[in-house]
Amino acid sequence: MSKKKNFLIILISPSGGGKTAILKKILAENSEIKYSVSYTTRKSRINENDGVDYNFISEKKFLEMKNSGDFLESAKVHGFWYGTSKSYINKVLNKNHIIMDIDVQGAKQINNSDVDYVTIFILPPSRKVWLKRLNGRGTDSDEVIQVRMKTAEKEIQEIKDFQYLVINDDLEKAVNDIKIIIKAEENKIERYINIQNYYGG
Repeated sequence: MSKKKNFLIILISPSGGGKTAILKKILAENSEIKYSVSYTTRKSRINENDGVDYNFISEKKFLEMKNSGDFLESAKVHGFWYGTSKSYINKVLNKNHIIMDIDVQGAKQINNSDVDYVTIFILPPSRKVWLKRLNGRGTDSDEVIQVRMKTAEKEIQEIKDFQYLVINDDLEKAVNDIKIIIKAEENKIERYINIQNYYGG
């Protein structure tokens, strides 16, 4: 029985939603799921490795890839380009599922592509918990947190454009919910090829 097995798993959440922690746990617990390594034109930091944290390339190379249509999504942030390569994603999908965490605008760009994907929006259980998490980081001023909240409120208004919602009240439960979504997606009828012929229909 033939089956289109692998697909791109896109985790989306506003700042403080917890998608990064969830992604790391899923990767640690499942070697069959690989991480989508983005491309960027910025220089690597001391603790970053090329091909692991990012694919570090020149702006010339990035724009060549962009102009050739290779990026599923791309954006310029603080003077540097970031993007997800379609050819890279398809190469990994030949053998494994691939997972990524991304913002709403990037995910919407991928929505318009022909890559096989599932989108999962992650939210904290309440505004109170959400603010507590943002404040608990200790890395942002009150003004920055308010900007993040306003941006997040706009992003949440676009939640209808995505497929699944996971409430991240408890990390273990949120991870398990995502595993259930992945399993359900694997078993969709549309992923089986010529299933009628297999049974003589």
